[in-house]
Amino acid sequence: MLIPCDVKEHDMHSVVKAAVFMAVMATSQAWGFDPPAAPLKGSLASQAFFKPELSLASGQVPLNEALPKLSPGVAKVWDDFFARNGNNFEIYVDSVTGTAANIQGAVPLIPGNGVGNKLTLGSLGRQLGRSVDKVDGVVVVDLVYKFVEANRDVVGVDMLQLGQARVDQITPDLWQVSIVQQHQGVPVRHGRLAATISHGNLILLGTESWTNVALSPMPLVDADRAMVVAHERFGLYESPAAVWQAPTLEVAPVSIPGAGFGKGMGHELVWTYGFQLQDEHERWKVTVDAVTGEVLALEDDNHYASSVNGGVYPYTNTGVPSPCTAGSFCGSMQLRYPMPWADVAPGVFADGYGVFSPPQIATTTLTGRYLRVVSTCPLSVSATGPGGDISLGIVDGVCGTPDGGNTRATRTAFYELNRIKELARGWLPSNAWLQASMTANVNINNTCNAFWNGSTVNFYRSGGGCRNTGEIGAVLDHEWGHGMDDNDTAGTLSNSSEAYGDIAAMYRQPFNPASTATTGRSPASCVGYGFFQTLNNGCGMTADGTGYNVTEAQTGAAWCATNCSGVRDADYAVHNPPTPTTPQNFVCTRCSNGTGPCSRQVHCAGSPVRQAAWDFVARDLQLPPFNYDWNTAQNIGNKVFYQGSGNVGSWHACNCTAGTSDGCGATNGYKQWLAADDDNGNINDGTPHMTAIHAAFSRHNIACSTPAPVNSGCTGGPTAAPTVTVIPTAEQVSLSWSPISGATQYWVMKSDGVNGCTYGKARVATVTITSYVDTEVLTGHNTCYSVMAAGSSAACYGASSTCTCASPL
Repeated sequence: MLIPCDVKEHDMHSVVKAAVFMAVMATSQAWGFDPPAAPLKGSLASQAFFKPELSLASGQVPLNEALPKLSPGVAKVWDDFFARNGNNFEIYVDSVTGTAANIQGAVPLIPGNGVGNKLTLGSLGRQLGRSVDKVDGVVVVDLVYKFVEANRDVVGVDMLQLGQARVDQITPDLWQVSIVQQHQGVPVRHGRLAATISHGNLILLGTESWTNVALSPMPLVDADRAMVVAHERFGLYESPAAVWQAPTLEVAPVSIPGAGFGKGMGHELVWTYGFQLQDEHERWKVTVDAVTGEVLALEDDNHYASSVNGGVYPYTNTGVPSPCTAGSFCGSMQLRYPMPWADVAPGVFADGYGVFSPPQIATTTLTGRYLRVVSTCPLSVSATGPGGDISLGIVDGVCGTPDGGNTRATRTAFYELNRIKELARGWLPSNAWLQASMTANVNINNTCNAFWNGSTVNFYRSGGGCRNTGEIGAVLDHEWGHGMDDNDTAGTLSNSSEAYGDIAAMYRQPFNPASTATTGRSPASCVGYGFFQTLNNGCGMTADGTGYNVTEAQTGAAWCATNCSGVRDADYAVHNPPTPTTPQNFVCTRCSNGTGPCSRQVHCAGSPVRQAAWDFVARDLQLPPFNYDWNTAQNIGNKVFYQGSGNVGSWHACNCTAGTSDGCGATNGYKQWLAADDDNGNINDGTPHMTAIHAAFSRHNIACSTPAPVNSGCTGGPTAAPTVTVIPTAEQVSLSWSPISGATQYWVMKSDGVNGCTYGKARVATVTITSYVDTEVLTGHNTCYSVMAAGSSAACYGASSTCTCASPL
């Protein structure tokens, strides 16, 4: 979403004044696990607002369709681009701004084995005018800048507005770059340039929410006055208890209704600040026009949902069935689960299975290496003598008792959030946020929700018709997913981040091994099974009688899940009606207004994306020509999701008025997943799993018709699944397998616990030999493994071995 150069912003100031609010809201909407309940009349929550007319439609059209609608000189600019760079490009133009939403090709940028790539470090040095002895983030960013500058007329960006760059090397062959927009030092909300490099070639380049800003960056209303006006507007006559964000000057994008193709976006100068009232969980964000002083927005910025060992709920907390069986909605507590990387002494941590060499006295507060869990009561310290366990047991502590902070939610959150962080680290080992510690707050004195607030994940106690959200694996994973989304290459939440959180949960939670692409179902598609305990929204009770089925439509007739007491189910086949959701048949017609895709409410509007992600692993990878089993499909899904979603902005384009949607933009989910799947630095000639990715996204009208989907690449790479022997011994497990043709490395995948084979697995090791000894295990605890053979390119790998479990002696 951008502004063409011929629009004079000082002339449109009055035109867009009434439209500022919605664009301002797009990043501060509460992306929750479940939308908060209706606020009490007269409360601050009842005054939260935004102006729906400021929702920004989006869409991408092929260059040949866009050229007749753009200014006469644009065709000549593109002719010059093709003359310099060749014609093997797929180009899409943003219909709102007229700028390049996606330049898709194979342009050698850094040395690599991509198509046509003959670059050397010496040639890079000559381009940059300095010696280059290795390719690092600085070199990559400089080369992206150089390419953009050489082609700035077609890219459509003012080079002076390119701000801070973030570059991530996702794999040895995949780089992602995100450069935010700024105007004379003032950040431009949502604006960024994104680039993806595969096997040395620049394969995707496009802008998102970018038009060149021309307004004055000098506010006529200062920061203090903006806060005073806002406080008076909402009846806050005393200073809030805590200001969590000082007033910050920003440029906010706004729509220009009826402006025509490529001329639909302008800008406003705004102040944004955040505060929190005493004894309240909401973190309020306010936006004020910096020219007129008009209050434009009040939003809750929380993103709702939404050894050391002890008893946890690995899936959900319904209490049945017990014992758990493969493929069931396992709701019983499991004993003696490890507390991964828990603290056992100051600066000393257990390993990933809670095992440690005892200090003189071992204690834990569950302030671990990667996670700290805090209950409404401080966790009581557990202590043992030398050589003993720290057993947190199965108690549910109550405030004021010796075990006050040692609760079911405390232990469950500590286990599950550590496991999903481990899963993500396996695919994103250089992500700094995954290596750092985060905080989870559980048993919060509220009901029926959970949220990510920009730094912590937060979960409510039971009540109000809902179960404790800190005891439901998918809710924990979903809220963590917001944090992952907030800390990837793009550096901000994707739209809809609700879809992102749901995918993280679905790809981690257990599947039903009896399910196939055409029959059966899996617990994982139901996000948060057991959430609705007694709250009945009209869709009846689940088959096991533990809760009520969810309805996902917000307007019109209900779309009911047939066996899901969570908040959403991603398998369209188990809905009534059993129809794949699309922007046209569901989002535009069944979702209320909001700032999500299609200018609809973010939870509801994420349906096509989460269903496409589910279809990818549950249907399309299991159908010809792949015919993968569930275990392989799940591993592929996690790899593509984590490595392919970091540069996603809007998951797809959508215009409800025009009835259009697509995934053709460089920052859309479809293109970014193809980039993660690419093997040769050119997605125009196909990728190894392109037909499956295309089928999944196309079924929900959020793919791109060009290029035609083709499975290509990886000739000579491994395809067979290893046959693995797993032998448990004293305090370790030994794995061995026969060599696989075409393999140069092997990935060891690992999960644990009851039905451990059905959970999303972490890549815990990459080895070049045909054996592995795992010493990070817990005696007597079920630990499960599978192995994948990979070639010299990390994009070329074969099927997973049959998952095999063992309990170390």
